[in-house]
Amino acid sequence: MNIDTFSSQLIQSLTARGIDRQTASEYTRTLIRTLTEEDLREIAGYRTGDDFTALSESMAKLIREKTVPKVTAQPNMDTKVIRTPPHPTDAGTHRPLGGDMEQTRTGMPPVHPGKTVPVRKVPDEMEHTKIGVPVQEKEEHPLWEEEVTRQGFVPLTGRSKAVFWASVILTLPLTVTFSALLLFIFVLCFLTVCALIAASFLLIGGEVVAGTAGFLVGMIYGIIQICTTSAGIGIYEIGLGIICAGAALALGVLTYYLATRGLPYILRQELLFGRYFLRQVKPMINRWREGCKSER
Repeated sequence: MNIDTFSSQLIQSLTARGIDRQTASEYTRTLIRTLTEEDLREIAGYRTGDDFTALSESMAKLIREKTVPKVTAQPNMDTKVIRTPPHPTDAGTHRPLGGDMEQTRTGMPPVHPGKTVPVRKVPDEMEHTKIGVPVQEKEEHPLWEEEVTRQGFVPLTGRSKAVFWASVILTLPLTVTFSALLLFIFVLCFLTVCALIAASFLLIGGEVVAGTAGFLVGMIYGIIQICTTSAGIGIYEIGLGIICAGAALALGVLTYYLATRGLPYILRQELLFGRYFLRQVKPMINRWREGCKSER
């Protein structure tokens, strides 16, 4: 359902509940101006007016409360009005120190001394929309977070401990070789990216020198050709010099962005991967210990 259809059907629904069409249109326009992207996505999922019946009823009730004039009761002539002085209040709690009050200024039940009123709080994980029911936020956790937050290693006793240490000693050559290979690959990739960053800055300097040289050679040779041989050849040579300068400038800009944006991003991702891999060492050891414990 689009927003125009939603507006027209909401106005019809409010009119059917006793609200005049002009008032319904004003309140509907006010509601449309305050909608968020989440509300618009919820409206897009509506098919008929029955999908937002609760919204129509709540809006009709709100309009009635705002439009119905308040009737104040006039005191009877034969009735005596007795005014009692207000009770002193506690400045910290704003509660009466003596006597009972039938109703507070806000219309809420009175708070008696020594009593507490339960306050209903909306859970922090619940997010309310203007036109729908509360939607619970979904928390995303990494797959390895539960294993990383474990305290210590899985305890082993008796035979399981012997099996674990025996397997560690037997697989130690393979583990050391594999770890050294991974460390070598990581260091090699790290140094390669650092070398590429340094080479990029050197390349920028070379491109600046080459572009400047091509531009000066083209300009000087072109001017000489204009003065001695032919104006057409001279203009052609000047154009070639300008093209060389423009190409060198474009390559320099691309190389600069590669050296300051692209390669540092790759280096950062490599460091994040290394940290992630180190975080997996403890869960892997725990799974290994659990396997030795289950085989006991």
